[in-house]
Amino acid sequence: MTRRAARSAFWLLVILAACSSGSEDHFVRGHGLRVASVGGPARARVYEAALSAAFELNDPALILLLDRRVLPRVGGYAEEARITGPVEKAMRQRGVIKGVCEPPITPSRKTPQCAASGPGYVVRFSDVLRRGGDSVEVYLAVQKYATPTSASEESLRFERAYQLVGAGESWRPTREARVRETAPAPSG
Repeated sequence: MTRRAARSAFWLLVILAACSSGSEDHFVRGHGLRVASVGGPARARVYEAALSAAFELNDPALILLLDRRVLPRVGGYAEEARITGPVEKAMRQRGVIKGVCEPPITPSRKTPQCAASGPGYVVRFSDVLRRGGDSVEVYLAVQKYATPTSASEESLRFERAYQLVGAGESWRPTREARVRETAPAPSG
């Protein structure tokens, strides 16, 4: 290899390394997407639309509790950020959630206990991520819970990603994908 060819190959490698290092975000949730600028009530409507794809929200027996910890984009379940009060308030006012529960983050399959009027599901969301145009993406983690007075519940935990399209103040899910579960890392 000539000196000129070696110098050209060197600079080509430097340029390729510079270009690739800036575009790789290492995110598991929302790879290549940016966090959307969505206020409290609008964010609550996005979350409600995702829940409507996972549950029959008009079922009076359904009890959903909010886990305020935002799902981290890098994967796992460690606490990174929290859902704000206005989002929680809007979801409560619309009857989407009945309360709050933050079960311990553990790889155990044991069903957690939450203080509620009956057994149900704890729901946890990612940030709302901007796709393109009027589309967003959100990740939803669901875990079944029991109450201190209820019979033991069968363990259930899953995560899904939803793409949603906005029209005015409403959102509707257009695509759903099952997310491969990663073992939650203990917090702390």
